[in-house]
Amino acid sequence: MAFESSNNNNTRLTKLSHISQSLSLSTLWKSIAISGALLFLLHTFAFNRPHKMITHKLFAPLEFTFSSSEISTSSSLQASREPPTNISHLFFVIVGSTKTWRYRRGYIEPWWRPNITRGHVFLEKPPGRDLLPWPQQSPPFIVNKDSSIANAKFKTQIRLFQSLHESFNKANKEDTRWFVIADDDTLFFLDNLVKALERYDHKKHYYIGMNSENVWSNSIFSFDMGYGGGGYALSYPTVETLLNKMEDCIARYLGVYSDLLSFRCLADLGIDLTMNKGIHQIDLHGDISGLLSAHPQSPLISLHHFDVIDPIFPAMSRQESVNHLMKTAKTDQSRILQQTICYQRGNNWSVSVSWGYSVHVYQSILPRNHLKRPLETFRPWKNVRIPVYTFNTRKVTNDPCEMPRQLFFDSVVEDTNQSLVTTMYKVKTAGSLPPCSPNVNQSAGNISQVRVIAATMHKMGEGIECCDVQKVSSSDTLEVKIRACHKDEVLA
Repeated sequence: MAFESSNNNNTRLTKLSHISQSLSLSTLWKSIAISGALLFLLHTFAFNRPHKMITHKLFAPLEFTFSSSEISTSSSLQASREPPTNISHLFFVIVGSTKTWRYRRGYIEPWWRPNITRGHVFLEKPPGRDLLPWPQQSPPFIVNKDSSIANAKFKTQIRLFQSLHESFNKANKEDTRWFVIADDDTLFFLDNLVKALERYDHKKHYYIGMNSENVWSNSIFSFDMGYGGGGYALSYPTVETLLNKMEDCIARYLGVYSDLLSFRCLADLGIDLTMNKGIHQIDLHGDISGLLSAHPQSPLISLHHFDVIDPIFPAMSRQESVNHLMKTAKTDQSRILQQTICYQRGNNWSVSVSWGYSVHVYQSILPRNHLKRPLETFRPWKNVRIPVYTFNTRKVTNDPCEMPRQLFFDSVVEDTNQSLVTTMYKVKTAGSLPPCSPNVNQSAGNISQVRVIAATMHKMGEGIECCDVQKVSSSDTLEVKIRACHKDEVLA
């Protein structure tokens, strides 16, 4: 009996074990199913919940979606599949005026690409008959809404933020990575701008621009402020955060205007300026050919203040000068204004090429560290005690060993079969150049044109290039061939 009882007990235990296992598996599958359902509901709620509306007293209702910091990507693999930044990811916020648009549109239309570039020019009031019908080659316009503020100065103070606010509402979050703020006389080089922004993670907070060339301007405002004339770019999360805190910031800094207000608000949010030397406020007067002929080794992104400076090409109007410069920009933006230096040692000459703009021929061997400093052909924004500029300059003198034979861009021809582009530079102003030293070299005074040959599409970020120069038989022409620098090549 004891044996039978033991067998019965074992049988019961075996059955209970099977039942327990069955129940455990059943419970496990039910738990998985319930957990899956809960996760699905949570995912649906999180990603399909209505946008929260934030209404500012100063602005129209502003729709905010989750920032990139609130929604994490599913995996690094998904992030790696994201396409690189292109022009469609930029949204331009151009602050303009009906008083100036008639003649300033000529600085915007050369770079604006209808149906490709996105954004608007914002006006303070509806355009009059003299501005209508609105040209198709111009950015579409939007009239800033009346903020119902009596103080006219305060209205001016917040116009930029009204414009940014309206742009944020109109921009599609999925397609917009950067908002680019500019004046209505800012000349952009779009391909270079896109390449510059491509280097940064648009899902993080970025404020990319440049300060002024003028020490006085920076000391009055800030050395760490991006100037709207040269233009600055804000990543999508930066604009989202800025607008969310803008009402408090305006109240905190009453009487502070546009660019300075942006800088202070962003600084208070822990977002500092990332500087780019290709962005130019041009707080200068007069002839800026010296600056453009010795541009920093950084792709040109913008120029500004064309109404204040002289036409950048001799014997041309301001508008003609801008259109002329854009001819080379359409061929190879990455190379425009990039300085290349080489030597014709038989004649003791130094040749400095600012691609697409000018060629300087010096009657002496001058090292690169000297030639990369701009000739001070321009005047300061405001006459103050030195230092005047945020960069080093060379003084203009009558010394023929220090002053160049200057030639300006004339024409461009692209050979797609050989992947070469040839630019021609010619003397545009009368005047002879006496020899530096009759016993040492031959005068460059008879050089009337220079032909520069380069490979198409300069590769940005790969350092400077070098060149070889030779005189074309006994003619008045020099030929310069741009090439990669040799290992440890010395430019002196």
